Amino acid sequence: MNKKIGILGGSFDPIHMGHLNIAKSAYREFALDEVWFIPAGHSPNKDEGKMTPAAVRVDMTKLAIAPYPYFKLSRIEVDAEGTSYTYRTLTKLKERHPAEEFFFIMGADSLDYFEQWKHPEIICEKATVLAAVRDDMDIAQINAKIAAIQSQFPAVIYPIHGGRTEVSSTQLREMLKAGGKSLMLPDAVFHYIKERHLYGC
Repeated sequence: MNKKIGILGGSFDPIHMGHLNIAKSAYREFALDEVWFIPAGHSPNKDEGKMTPAAVRVDMTKLAIAPYPYFKLSRIEVDAEGTSYTYRTLTKLKERHPAEEFFFIMGADSLDYFEQWKHPEIICEKATVLAAVRDDMDIAQINAKIAAIQSQFPAVIYPIHGGRTEVSSTQLREMLKAGGKSLMLPDAVFHYIKERHLYGC
């Protein structure tokens, strides 16, 4: 039987409960079989010199998703050469797993500039797009934006209504540097960070 696979990419620097909560909501709301977490490789939107090494981000991701049998880790971007554009990643995934149905998970705020991504038409061809909606967002505006995108591309886009948690990796790095601890970090990830004195803690 063909599987329905959610795809959640990110720098995961560090991975936090916001990422896990979005993935859990997508899994439940769209009856997915699995969600694959893809730590960013050579991201077009990040200064790699300021990012934690990929091997460390992969380790933290493994620790965070370990309690959930339906969450998997994919190294498809960290093992790849060249810039990790979403359309390239989804194309590779579809080539390697042609029978699976992919659902690309992203923040609904990214819909505002989706047309500016590299080859959005390929993203729409390879996957259904799931947009995580924050509590402070107007769902009518989100639906209007979805309709506008669908008028330009052969896109299937649905909002994810649950799981959006107001936390960022940047905030957590600053909190860790100041010696704090947050419930937004999985315990295993927090202990890993402390043992290795990551983020200046």
